[in-house]
Amino acid sequence: MYAIVYEAEAQADLLAILSYYADEGGMALVENIGSRIETALAGLAYLPYRSIESSLVHGAREFILNNLPYKAFLVIDETEKTVYVLNIVHTARQFP
Repeated sequence: MYAIVYEAEAQADLLAILSYYADEGGMALVENIGSRIETALAGLAYLPYRSIESSLVHGAREFILNNLPYKAFLVIDETEKTVYVLNIVHTARQFP
């Protein structure tokens, strides 16, 4: 099993996403969306290579969050058995 580590930029991205949903729909929506994002990313602890190699960020992988308009950019460190979540971005956003 791999550890999941959110880098500072990914934490900031998640906070911005949840702030948006707080403004749009309130705390129940924030809890729902936050839980869905964290559950999807936690699944990478068991199957990190279900992500694909990124064509946008050299050396990173992309993971589409099912049923959400977001994808995560990540790096898998085999020696430490850790998945580093670099960013979480809306799929419509021009990135990087």
